[in-house]
Amino acid sequence: MKINNIDALNTFLILISFMLAYLLPFQLFLFVYAILGPLHYFTEINWIQNNDYFVKSKVWSFIIVVFAFLIAVPVLARLSAFDILENNQLIYKVRFVMPEYLNSLFFLSVVIAFSLVVFKNKKYQLISVLVGIIIAVLVHKLPLYHVVFGIFLPTIIHVYVFTLLFMLYGAIKLKGRIGYFNVLLVAVAPIMISFLTIDQSFYYFSDIIKSTYVGNRFHVLNANLSKIVGASDGTTFFFYEIADLKIQMFISFAYTYHYLNWFSKTTIIGWHKKLTQKRSILILFLWAISIGLYFYDYKIAISLLLFCSLIHVFMELPLNIISMKQVAKSVYRSIRIRN
Repeated sequence: MKINNIDALNTFLILISFMLAYLLPFQLFLFVYAILGPLHYFTEINWIQNNDYFVKSKVWSFIIVVFAFLIAVPVLARLSAFDILENNQLIYKVRFVMPEYLNSLFFLSVVIAFSLVVFKNKKYQLISVLVGIIIAVLVHKLPLYHVVFGIFLPTIIHVYVFTLLFMLYGAIKLKGRIGYFNVLLVAVAPIMISFLTIDQSFYYFSDIIKSTYVGNRFHVLNANLSKIVGASDGTTFFFYEIADLKIQMFISFAYTYHYLNWFSKTTIIGWHKKLTQKRSILILFLWAISIGLYFYDYKIAISLLLFCSLIHVFMELPLNIISMKQVAKSVYRSIRIRN
């Protein structure tokens, strides 16, 4: 498939993601998160691993494994299997106290990835990390810090902002008009959603949809996005309020297109070429088990697969920073040429 055709395909994928998000805001999200999500991060983990994590450091792979494990532990501890130990002080702290401090691991992962990409000198890398630790301690009491790094970074920043960044980097590199058009289309999607006329009576969400969404705390992202855009104080969430419906449409669109964009770009970044026969079989096997788990119990599936999901978020950070550098360089060159 030619690059122009892939760009055209992505235009279609953007539009279909937008339309489905409008029609089925909650149903679509829960479906793609369970079906496309695991296949996405299994294949991306394989691709990034085969590209040496996009950093020249063996320590990075160890760091992200430890960070992902520590963040996943409290979620696993909240499973009903541990309810018999709910009065245990250690279990209580792991469940409810530990997560607040673990948000700093998201911030530090960004700092470490930045230092490894930007600085070749290990002394500068170490200084950057130490400064990052000091900043993390100083801003620990700020609610916005926890919202941005603990909630937004692994969710909407990862699936929307970084996807937009990759698309812009690709459009600049390939100089395709349709590529630039797609970037614009994704960028204005939330604006278009905000102007949509919505008939609340058109939507119906079953008790299963509602309990699955709220029971897995997905609504926390909605509430915090609502606060950011000034639609609420961040403490409320309703399935049928217009503002909440629009926010969910954006979330659903962002996640759906994030996954579809990844699977459509095989011939551009060549992630499929890194799949050996054994790896392919293993990935398909894990994907099938993941889907089975989601159908069996959504909460158990999320808890057990969270480690892999976090690993792929952390793994991608150096690539995110490399893309930022390249986009910044391209913009700077364009300004210099014009002047």
